[in-house]
Amino acid sequence: MKLSLRKSQFVYWMLGIHFLAIAPSCLQRDEPTISNKNLKYLKDKYNTETLNYFYETVFHEDGNGISNIITKRSSNPTIAILGHPTEEEIEYVERAISDVNKLKLPIRLSLAAPGVSASTKLFFGDLKEVHAFFKPDSVFISDNDADWHVGMVRSTAYDGIIEHANVGIYYTEKDLTYSTRYKIVLEEIIQSLGIIGDSYNYPSSLFFENYNPAKSLTPLDVDVLSLLYEPVIPANYTRESFEKDFADELYAVNSHQKIKNLLEQYPQTSYEDIEKCFFDGVFLKHPKETNLYFYGPIQTEDSLTIARAILALNKLSPNINLKLAAPPDMEPSHGIVFNFRQSDNQKEPIKGSNEKIAGKTCMFPKLIKNKVLLSFNTSESAQELRQRSIIDAIYFSLIQMPQEPSRTNELFNDNGREIEFTPRYANLLKLVYSNEFIDGLKLADFKEIELNMAE
Repeated sequence: MKLSLRKSQFVYWMLGIHFLAIAPSCLQRDEPTISNKNLKYLKDKYNTETLNYFYETVFHEDGNGISNIITKRSSNPTIAILGHPTEEEIEYVERAISDVNKLKLPIRLSLAAPGVSASTKLFFGDLKEVHAFFKPDSVFISDNDADWHVGMVRSTAYDGIIEHANVGIYYTEKDLTYSTRYKIVLEEIIQSLGIIGDSYNYPSSLFFENYNPAKSLTPLDVDVLSLLYEPVIPANYTRESFEKDFADELYAVNSHQKIKNLLEQYPQTSYEDIEKCFFDGVFLKHPKETNLYFYGPIQTEDSLTIARAILALNKLSPNINLKLAAPPDMEPSHGIVFNFRQSDNQKEPIKGSNEKIAGKTCMFPKLIKNKVLLSFNTSESAQELRQRSIIDAIYFSLIQMPQEPSRTNELFNDNGREIEFTPRYANLLKLVYSNEFIDGLKLADFKEIELNMAE
């Protein structure tokens, strides 16, 4: 069986847009720095995962690319609610203020008193009203966006200090569950504090770029916000300084040398296999947290095979955390989505396709969704090949490597109790799912690393 690979354009189900205006200072100032003592304090307090997530959510602005400085609040933000808020929406804002204040940051949020000028204006309205609220900032909202919630922030900063922020929120009436409405308010208020970027790396994170009703303010999110408001982190602190000060901790800094060191740990893995994991000249992989969803007629043996495959793959790398999730009525926008079909008229025992979908608007692009179709006929051959086809499809969904017809036991061995992937494919997955093998790595750069390894 051979699964076809084709590109797809992804449709975003919930928009979160941030626009940051940086007003230059009239006075020449020295570039803000952090002392060696304070750097040690930060590195001791915050782990590598937090520092990398901070890097991609604070130094990258959705829609506008790289941000070169940190922006943050220096005084307590006051929030005025404008537009046509319902009682529930006012409660969302009050709840968000309370939840942020519980984090014990150096700043404290509050609702502005009526008639008092506020540093943050939060507007609720329909799509046209939200659009008009941001004029003349030329925020573009298409009519198609009316199908999904929209949250936007426009901030103005001077010398890295956020002075004003406008937040606009539109809720579609098509969301009958209201399951994500509060989370949009919380996310936009937090982003108005200086976390200006989203990410594909953590689907459970509040800053996950795509739609996920289960996302929330995670401990990692809290650590990123706490790091931003550490007193030793100065406003206007530059991206270049952060990259220099935390070079050892940031996977994207000096990445060629880090990948070279990584390759030396896997001398048996062929460069040819690694190159097959690049698609259109770019390497992408799934987030650490990846759900598997199954639709269609599932057999008891299928369920057992899926559970054993997940267990075997999760053992290969700490950065592979597959979970079987209940399939929602609406197809998820992330994870690996299987559709099983039974066809009485199909000649081939098994037919399949694997559509791989990438997200490319955040600092790091990501492989965020696979749509796998497996169609079986009623022959004995289909039944014999069914379990192997499921395992193959799960493995080849984790990487962009095209799935090719393989000999029995070439990919894995199955003794009926547990699945064990062969060294060739196990080590390949371990290598490319290492932190150092970053998303967005270009094939040309990898070949340059290859040449350096040969010298």
